[in-house]
Amino acid sequence: MLACPAEDIDDAVQRADRAAASVANPAGYDFQAQWLGDRIVNPEHVRRNYGRLASLSAGDAAHSAPVTPSGRQLVLPRLVTGYLKEQREWRRSCREWNAYDQAVAKWRRNRSSRIVEPVAPLVPDIRDKRPKALRAFLLGDPGAGKSTTLRSAVHELNELLVADEADWTDVVKLSAPTGCASFHMAHGATTIHRLFAIRVGQVGDDPLPAESRQFAALCERLGPELGLLIFDEFSMIQRRMMRWIVKRLEEAGINLDDIGVVLVGDPAQILPIGDSPVWSLRQRMDDGKDCCEASRLGMLAFREVFRMPALETVDGFAAWSHAASREPNTLNDDERRAVARFRAAALDGDYETVYLNEVRRTVQNDELADHFTKVIIPSFRYGRATHASLQWLRDNTATAEHMAADPLWAGAVTLHGNHWFSELAVNRATVESDNARALVRFANERDTPVMAVNAQHLPTKKAARLQKVSPREFRSIPAVFFACSGLPLMLLENVAPSVGLFNGAHVEFVGPLYLEDDWQVTLSSCEYRERVRTSGVTLTTPLDTPASDRERMYQVPVGSVIVKVNGHTIDGDEHRLDELVAASSTVQLVFHTPKHPPHLPEFIVVRVPNYTENRGPNILGIEDADDLVPIRMVKRARDKGKNNRAIGGGEESRTEFRVGPPLEGGSAFTGFKGQGATLDRVVAKVKAWVETPGFWTVVVSRVRHPHHLHVPTDQWPTVEEIQVQRLNPDVLEAEIFERQMKINAAKTWRHFVAAEDDGEWTSADNVIGDAVHVAWRRLHTRDVASVVCDELHAKGVDVSVSDVQHVVQKMSHTDEALILADHIYLTSRQHCCLVRSKIQRGRRRPTTTKPSKRPASTSAGRGRRGKGRRIS
Repeated sequence: MLACPAEDIDDAVQRADRAAASVANPAGYDFQAQWLGDRIVNPEHVRRNYGRLASLSAGDAAHSAPVTPSGRQLVLPRLVTGYLKEQREWRRSCREWNAYDQAVAKWRRNRSSRIVEPVAPLVPDIRDKRPKALRAFLLGDPGAGKSTTLRSAVHELNELLVADEADWTDVVKLSAPTGCASFHMAHGATTIHRLFAIRVGQVGDDPLPAESRQFAALCERLGPELGLLIFDEFSMIQRRMMRWIVKRLEEAGINLDDIGVVLVGDPAQILPIGDSPVWSLRQRMDDGKDCCEASRLGMLAFREVFRMPALETVDGFAAWSHAASREPNTLNDDERRAVARFRAAALDGDYETVYLNEVRRTVQNDELADHFTKVIIPSFRYGRATHASLQWLRDNTATAEHMAADPLWAGAVTLHGNHWFSELAVNRATVESDNARALVRFANERDTPVMAVNAQHLPTKKAARLQKVSPREFRSIPAVFFACSGLPLMLLENVAPSVGLFNGAHVEFVGPLYLEDDWQVTLSSCEYRERVRTSGVTLTTPLDTPASDRERMYQVPVGSVIVKVNGHTIDGDEHRLDELVAASSTVQLVFHTPKHPPHLPEFIVVRVPNYTENRGPNILGIEDADDLVPIRMVKRARDKGKNNRAIGGGEESRTEFRVGPPLEGGSAFTGFKGQGATLDRVVAKVKAWVETPGFWTVVVSRVRHPHHLHVPTDQWPTVEEIQVQRLNPDVLEAEIFERQMKINAAKTWRHFVAAEDDGEWTSADNVIGDAVHVAWRRLHTRDVASVVCDELHAKGVDVSVSDVQHVVQKMSHTDEALILADHIYLTSRQHCCLVRSKIQRGRRRPTTTKPSKRPASTSAGRGRRGKGRRIS
């Protein structure tokens, strides 16, 4: 945490800040001793176990507890367990019959010997009957139970594989784009980058060398037993990321036809940064330039994985591709209808979908909370704000009276859009300034001293200049880290997501950890003369370490004392030091480093909620260390901007670095860090960011009750500011994608009900229902029974017109018919919204346009009329 400029805080905070600074690192106060007392920490134990922490996998952590799903939540667990059971039976049959064939061949070659004729396996020979690879989506509104459904599916998979005497961590892999999402997903999940050995920021072709350690680790993680991949928060997965996932699977020798893939998420929440989401069909970026090749290849990889047709084969492709290169307002009605047909069919595919539409993240038996979570929050999806919903929110969120009466507001989290202080807006509240205020307030309320430690900067000759550089250029590592005992902090890197140590995890500061052993550094005599500056035997300038016995220790700090040279103790004798150095071409120095602030400690100890309960190991090796974890310092290269990066762009090609704790204040953070979390109390200061797709929806949906959310008077957005989201083409494509998922979910639910044998649907009904579904998608809304009957007869299915009419009548009373009719109508209007987007791009607020006269709604089934929606 950094102190803020004086202009950014009021007089009272300035006085408190000066008071806190005057007691920072008070003389004689030992932060480490105050925490550890007389307990001794073994340095070797700490370093060795911390190295093992990063390698924790699903099997090392507690497994997800069983949950009780209901309704549509039952579908996904049945899909994944049914598929995995069928897949494993097929693989077992293949292995046993292949072994039998090899034994028979050996017996025939050695008939003269006494080899007994092998006995055929008892399992049926189904080697040529490979099960169809599962492809599924799980979607739902915020709080609809996606996480509950996922945990239920993982629990059933675990029970199935334990009964099959298999290690479930080898068969099922769980991952997410962020560490926060992976932790909330299930114990044992990890990030996509780590699972598939993808470097952060990687965009170009970079295959793993076959002889590299990364390749060996990749093949070990993605072994031959892999049967199912589950990704959470897939709305944040970029098209380029999907390309890398498929590429890494191919490098590991995994056939996608042999494994299932499940994507879980909500397309109405925050979309990827820097590229379009995986479902997007966009060929051009907002600036009119073509999407990069990696992005287009990622789109094709996604469509191939989920068995979607090639875009060139979809009806209306020519008109759509031609329209992409023209101004939308130049298209005639026929071209717009062709584009609409293409959009309606482009996301068809051979996959299953589950859509959860019942919001459960609420306060039981509270009508206000129910209306908030089930009506108000969904009304903001895709920027579709209304004056009524926004006014209801203003009238019912927490007031000063609510906050004064509720003690939980003392620990409220502040959500921002802006992270860093800017000289262009010195009075703007940011994450940085709010965390500085929280530190001052926290220290004063608890009457505790403030600790301040200085980051290290490499190379040493640039340290004075790098000290002044903003943390934003070093991936949030501050130049000076301020904290006090018990202060809420946020972790800024993924250490071990399976036990709660993920990027964005909330932890509590305990104290610094300076390990007592000395530090050995090896230099040549030439390096010693050029770089080592001492006063007596004490180091007067920092020393960048070319070689040492300590991993991830990068710089010997000022004040370090040389105690040994080449194994000889010098006892503070400067002349003895010079003699020993001059007598050898290689100098091996042992330093006794400072063990107090402001010198950088080797670790910062924090308290991690439920760490011990999640079976996290005791890194410190002492008793009563429940939930206590040391966090090691990290080295971060300076990001100089796109135009100033060295060739290659990797961290290894940078020349300026900062070493410090991967921690920052946790009292305030951005809404991007909040996606997937449920918070007790939230103060929202995000007015300037409500134009970002999904951002406002994520912020208001973090709580269960409107009284748990407070928006300052000057931070309330207008309806028009929220609606600006709809000028982003990715938002419109996300909405089209969601409607497609709802259509497929209705179809999947119909088949699931038939599988449950409750009498409502039969297998024969579903055969007819699927044909009716296709006919409606092709806009056959009149005489659909005869059209379907002719198509089924052509396929050799014996049905009568009355049978088809009976199924059409049943389907007309379901969500499937209404969603299809709504989809057809809205898709025909969608291009008009794209026209407005092109015209109004760059404006802060959309102009008010008079809606055109609504065309006649498309009917489906028995003449039910589609319910069109006004496009804001």
